[in-house]
Amino acid sequence: MTLTLFVSDNCTSCKRVEKKIKNIASQNPNISYQIDHINTVKQKGIFIAPALFIQDELYAYGDFDASKLLKRISEIENSR
Repeated sequence: MTLTLFVSDNCTSCKRVEKKIKNIASQNPNISYQIDHINTVKQKGIFIAPALFIQDELYAYGDFDASKLLKRISEIENSR
């Protein structure tokens, strides 16, 4: 499962969310992540950072609850 986090410059919330993503990925070998700048997706209408995607589906803007994220990932994996 791949998580993509879109961040912006000088964003304290982005840094906090990035730290949570790295922690989750380090504890779950089935989860990988990538960090991209929000400017790479503005043409798709995404202007808010942080923006977290599971695979290519928007999961959340801003901060998130780690347990709910893991539950959603599990649901996606089980539906395959």
